[in-house]
Amino acid sequence: DVGGFCNGILAGLVAVTAACATIKPWESCIIGLIAGFLYQGASMLLKKLKVDDVVDAFPVHGACGLWGLLAVGFFGDPEEGIGGNGVFYGGDQLGTQIVAAIVIVLWVGGLSVLIMLPLRILGAMRLSDDFQEAGADIMEHSPSKAYGQGAEKK
Repeated sequence: DVGGFCNGILAGLVAVTAACATIKPWESCIIGLIAGFLYQGASMLLKKLKVDDVVDAFPVHGACGLWGLLAVGFFGDPEEGIGGNGVFYGGDQLGTQIVAAIVIVLWVGGLSVLIMLPLRILGAMRLSDDFQEAGADIMEHSPSKAYGQGAEKK
């Protein structure tokens, strides 16, 4: 699965971004490795729950981004002089990261409901059956010749 492989790499990069200024290279490898497994688990969970996330945006950016935010609170040795105050080194940054994660989830969740609920009530969240039958790519996004359909035959 090439898409899953690439998303696993992207998941590691997303997760390490929040802590990149305060961690050592070996710590970034651990954070990225955990993110790869977290991505796979979140992706499988969405499929089991029948949530339509074709490009796995939530597992990559949501789940692994949240893990990266929390990872800042675990890693980062203040004695290295590069910042960081992780609990693995006796620091107390994890509490701050947990509060930040809660605030972000509430903010994003609240705004999403305010925007998406009225759209759902108006029926604007789904494409028409005809549109879905033909395929959104063909109907909306690309010239038909990109798919070998509609290209002039000589």
